[in-house]
Amino acid sequence: MATPLRPTTPEYIQHNQQVLEDRHSDFQHIVIAEDPDYGRLLYLDDDLQISEADQPYNQAMVDPLARHGSLGRVLILGGGDGGVLREAISRGAREAILVDIDRAVIDLCRRYLPQLCGDAFDAPQARVVVDDALAWLHREDEYDGIIYDLTMEPFSPDQSRTRFIDQVLAHAGRRLRPGGTFSMQCCGANEPALREEIRQGLARRFRTWEDTTVSIPSYDVDWVFAWARHPRLGA
Repeated sequence: MATPLRPTTPEYIQHNQQVLEDRHSDFQHIVIAEDPDYGRLLYLDDDLQISEADQPYNQAMVDPLARHGSLGRVLILGGGDGGVLREAISRGAREAILVDIDRAVIDLCRRYLPQLCGDAFDAPQARVVVDDALAWLHREDEYDGIIYDLTMEPFSPDQSRTRFIDQVLAHAGRRLRPGGTFSMQCCGANEPALREEIRQGLARRFRTWEDTTVSIPSYDVDWVFAWARHPRLGA
């Protein structure tokens, strides 16, 4: 899920959205709200993640895999709302493994956001793993497609953002089968420095890559997505 820039006051308060659920899990503050224009929305630590109106987000994440024939065995890192999982399965993924650390997010989205996730969590092609998604990349396994639906900010205060991004891309490249495709959400189009960091990381770790901007209905800014193929495994 994306992390749009956080306003001083949470958007669900600014816009007088009806709060349907307000809960603190072991990992984060989860709010499900409802808006007359966007339907139900998911907030994590007061950052808007996605709304029921934001199907372009899920399409942007899965399109590169579909375009390059990489919807065989798919790994989704994050994405506990289930929207990307649903899109991958609907586009023909043979097996879709979703790894998210927070069971509460998954359970609340199944309950409150069925228009977003549908019945994807119960689909025979789906496997849901409650675990550290980044640690999952260290497992000796291979995938036709990998979708990164997590933050671009490092989890450790001792690690630079550039190093964090580089490690994510390096590990993803090692887990791709030959001819596989990596897809990721990046940042707002109004964050040129971060976008450039990601571009440099992609160029360093992959021989083929591209980024693009997409308009997401509930976001205040266009969002950047990227895909990559043919990892430079010796880099």
